[in-house]
Amino acid sequence: MESAEHRSCAYGLRHQTRCLSAIKSNDGKSRFIIGTQELLKPNEIHLLTFDEDMFEINTTIFSHPHEIWDISASKEDPDLFFTCYKQVEGNRIQSKASLWRMNQEQMDSEEIDVERPHHHQLRGELEHVLSLDVADGTVKKVIWQDSTEVISVEDWRICIWDIDVKQGTAKLTGSINAPDKNYKFTSAVMNPHAQEVVAVYGRSIQGWNLGSLKPTFAIEDSQPALILCVDYNPNRPFQIATGGDDCKVRIWDVRDPTAGPIMTIQDHTHWVWSVAYNKFHDQLVLTSSSDCQVNLQSIVSISTGADYKHGDASDTEQEQDEDSELEDNIPQDAPTDGLVQAFDQHEDSVYQVAWSSADPWLFLSLSYDGRAVMNQVPSEEKFKIIMS
Repeated sequence: MESAEHRSCAYGLRHQTRCLSAIKSNDGKSRFIIGTQELLKPNEIHLLTFDEDMFEINTTIFSHPHEIWDISASKEDPDLFFTCYKQVEGNRIQSKASLWRMNQEQMDSEEIDVERPHHHQLRGELEHVLSLDVADGTVKKVIWQDSTEVISVEDWRICIWDIDVKQGTAKLTGSINAPDKNYKFTSAVMNPHAQEVVAVYGRSIQGWNLGSLKPTFAIEDSQPALILCVDYNPNRPFQIATGGDDCKVRIWDVRDPTAGPIMTIQDHTHWVWSVAYNKFHDQLVLTSSSDCQVNLQSIVSISTGADYKHGDASDTEQEQDEDSELEDNIPQDAPTDGLVQAFDQHEDSVYQVAWSSADPWLFLSLSYDGRAVMNQVPSEEKFKIIMS
């Protein structure tokens, strides 16, 4: 554990890793799950629980037999999650996606890690619930729509599944083929405001209505770089963020696909692997890169915070005048666009970042060498947001 005055806490898994997911909180505690990625070796799921009073990370460890490429926690049940993994079957490597349930029990005293005695440790078992029938190719990730519907993203198709956890069954109800056979799907995200999935492939971005399976928008050849990650603004419709292999993060308004990005950020020096909007304050965006760095960005001018300050198109003239008067009283140290803080606590590529589902100011980052670091939004920026 690092010094509490820096408000960060580190945890080492001693395995290669590249995926994590925040877990829904029913008790106000911040929890995350991490999957390890060791080729031809036993792998693990680590459940991390952040103890705010002690400022330390407690863990529960589960055995997972295969290398994990992505992990996705249920939005409703904190014990359920999907893993995307690769399994060797004969002379063939098979890509699979399975749903698991966590069952926990206290570790025996002789199993406690003597090198980390300050951690409260548990040993748990995973119960296999169901698997998705993945086609040839690699399943990149599984996205939860709700407790009965999930989306799988494969190399060349996106599939919609109805799942029954009690019966342990999954039924394919629809699929979307990759629009460009020259490029595989890289990633995808659900639109939190509508029945829509947004996927990235090559240099393009496209959305599809989940009911009709028809395209809703397309931003084709949007940039000179390959797009590696995407996230959807949870508070503001039509706004998405992407990161690519040109070190840049771009913010888009999908209502005008030909206009180009509404903001471009370049504070990384290598590929951007992850981008994540804060679920409560969408002016805060986390990004991570293979430059070993995590950046906390402020995009307040194009966030919902800007709507409150400047009024939107639906405001009356009187309301806009009132907004102008309020704007005159905004303190000089109000949040502004730009890099809030760069976190350089990793020594390898940082493949993923995730915000806590319980604490809007807490987030976890994960690097390939198995180092997970819990950080908080700097107090100065937090107070600016609260007071603005």
